[in-house]
This record gives sequence, C-alpha cells and structure tokens, in this order.
Amino acid sequence: MSDVSAPISVLIRCFNEGDRIGRTLQSVQGLGREIVVIDSGSTDDTVAICQSFGARVISNPWAGFGPQRSFGEKQCRNYWVFYIDADEVVTPELRQEIVDLFRNGDPQHACYLVRNTMVLPGDDRPRPFADFRKVPRLYNLKHARIRLEPSYDRMDVDEGFTTGILKGRQHHFSFRTWGHAIAKLNYTSDLAAATQKKKSGLLLRLRLVTEFPVEMVKYLIMRRFIFAGWKGYAFATIQSFGRFVRILKMLDKQRASS
Repeated sequence: MSDVSAPISVLIRCFNEGDRIGRTLQSVQGLGREIVVIDSGSTDDTVAICQSFGARVISNPWAGFGPQRSFGEKQCRNYWVFYIDADEVVTPELRQEIVDLFRNGDPQHACYLVRNTMVLPGDDRPRPFADFRKVPRLYNLKHARIRLEPSYDRMDVDEGFTTGILKGRQHHFSFRTWGHAIAKLNYTSDLAAATQKKKSGLLLRLRLVTEFPVEMVKYLIMRRFIFAGWKGYAFATIQSFGRFVRILKMLDKQRASS
C-alpha cells in the first residue's frame, strides 16, 4: 500500500464523518504503511467507509482531543506518525513533500508543522490570499507526542530535538454549514471552560470588553478573511463570538465553584 519506505502510520480520529471522511482517506492513500482510525462511536457509515479504504478502525470512547489522539498514537505500528483530522485533505504538493522527505532515511527534525488552510462552508477551495495555521502533523514518536489536554492539540518534543515546517498545505473543511460552525464552536467553548485551568476573574472580565473586537481585527485583517467577502465576515464574527462566549462560560464556572 505504501510508496515510501519510511515507517509512517497515518492516524485519524473521527465521529460520524461518513459524509466527508472518504475525501480525507483518498488524499492519504499510499502515504504510509497503515491508516489507523480511532472512532468514538459513530452511528453512520463512517467505519464501513474507513474499512473500504483499508484502514484499521479502533473504537475508543471520546475523552477529549489530546487523550483521543494519544490513544491513537499507542495503536500505531510505526514510529513516524502523520496525523490528519477527518475533515482535512492533503494537497498533492504536501503529499509529494512528505514522500521526498523520507527518500534518504529519517528526516532531520523530530516534528514537522503543516500549513493548515481553512475552506469556508460551501466552498471547495481556500479563499483568495488565504492564510494558514501551523499545526503539528508529522512526528517521530520516539521524540515527540501529543499532550493530554482535552480541549486542544499541543505537541511535546523532547529536549535537544527540533521542529521543522513543511511548505505544502492541507485544506481544512472544518464546517459543513454555518449552523455546524456555531454548534461546533459552542461545543469547544464548553469543553475549554470545563477543562482549562482557572484564570483571574478580573482578567476574564477585562477580556470580555476586548476579546470580540480584537479577534475581529485578527481574523479580518491579520488572517485576511476580509478577502472572502460576506463569508469571511461571517466566519470572523462566529470565531470572535466563540472566544467571547468561552470567557463567559469560564466566568460562570468560577462563580458556580466559589
């Protein structure tokens, strides 16, 4: 199945992604020696689709982003892992870059960041002048591993080992619809409020005033969503409001526990 000699396991975590995981699996076919899918109880045809692509599917109850991915790392048979979400697609350029990286043995760095580019609801490609987030996707389990943080993915790299950045991009189809975007951000803000460390109440109240306008500037100007027209404005608004709501939920939690 592999067209590279390196010991790469492609790792995916998923839940009810039957409508889009096929596109993800197609983009990683032959990239590694195995595809490992960690499913948290899908009730649609996700598992059957994954198996049709030759993936090894393992069921594990959802325990948060970091713990679920860490569980998946332990199921991988190879020490190099390429992680991809079930709503992401590897571009041909990124795929070739990864293949080339292993032509002469193990790559130089213990971990590689990938340029993750958002695709807005209803679109099939990134917006004009699209920016990217650098996310840890390709890494050597001997020297790097995901943190056990329930609300986000953060990587630990052993002291003395370095992190590189790949030039190729992957496309992130995070939201099926605008309603899905709102529901997903509501879930992640709930999770963050429930699991993140307690912060100063005064600081949180000050951030209530500044968070929304600062995030709007960041998304529209610094991340260039202004070039996506009304969709860019809608996305920036939802993301900024999500940050605002997360602070409100953190204040609610602190008040309830005091």
